[in-house]
Amino acid sequence: MTMRRVVFGLGGNLGGRFSMLRATHDLFAYAFDGHVRDSRVRITAPVGPAQPDFANAAVLVRSDAPPEALLSLAMRIEEKLGRKRAERWGPRTIDVDVLWAEGESHESESLVLPHARLRERAFALAPLLDLVPDATDPRDGARYSDVLAALERGPDDGGVELCEGFSTVEVMDHTADEGFEVTAIDRADLLAAAAEALGNVIVHRASVKPLRVLHVEAIAPSAEGFSDDSERMFTWLGEVLYTLDAKRFSARRVCVLEDGEAVVRGMILGEPLDESKHDVGTAVKAITYHDMRVGPTQRGPWEARVIVDV
Repeated sequence: MTMRRVVFGLGGNLGGRFSMLRATHDLFAYAFDGHVRDSRVRITAPVGPAQPDFANAAVLVRSDAPPEALLSLAMRIEEKLGRKRAERWGPRTIDVDVLWAEGESHESESLVLPHARLRERAFALAPLLDLVPDATDPRDGARYSDVLAALERGPDDGGVELCEGFSTVEVMDHTADEGFEVTAIDRADLLAAAAEALGNVIVHRASVKPLRVLHVEAIAPSAEGFSDDSERMFTWLGEVLYTLDAKRFSARRVCVLEDGEAVVRGMILGEPLDESKHDVGTAVKAITYHDMRVGPTQRGPWEARVIVDV
């Protein structure tokens, strides 16, 4: 087949939604040697049973793979990120769909291209058009921009960049210690962002490939649950640090799958530590509890300040 543009749709509404989208981006980037573009992210109401709002986005790649191979890639990425198919249109950590392949229509038992419900879904069309503004339906030539404009929907707020709701600032105001400040759109993504920042102190994440997954579980010290957000962050980061150290593992991404009252569950995407190829930073001995600040800001996002003993 000839090389053409292909767009995959992404969405999820459980755990740290932005952390899952960033991990999905990294898996596509690894599969396509870094040649991947992201749409903006839109927070949208769910279709189906009552459940949390979704974060929806899309990625653009160029590929000459046949349609079934594209579907296989999407399913492998979902599997790697722990997708469980318990209920149709139900809540999920991540969903990866083959939305559109340039100039190509396809229909089989397992895959329809363009996606069978693409023309009904603004939350899929808007990210697609971020990446391919002139995209058309190869079956009848309809411009997807016209299809989107005709859908009954509220005004499109334009979404946010994937990197928004996630930022890290190093803080160095302790003589013997190192630390970081992170910002995220909600608590689950803040936990993921802080764990990524911690991993980046130890091994710079840009040198790490997303080859393997390690699961992490942080349980509240009390049966009543975490006493406050600082204790939740301290316990979670302690488990992440222990896992990285015990498994001699380097983190590329960290995702939070569940942010419950008494437990935080997540996964670390990366590879075994190899000092000959990884950009090793600073060994971290422990997380400092008394200097930790965690909580929502007056502007809306959540912020955390973490100091580590090195």
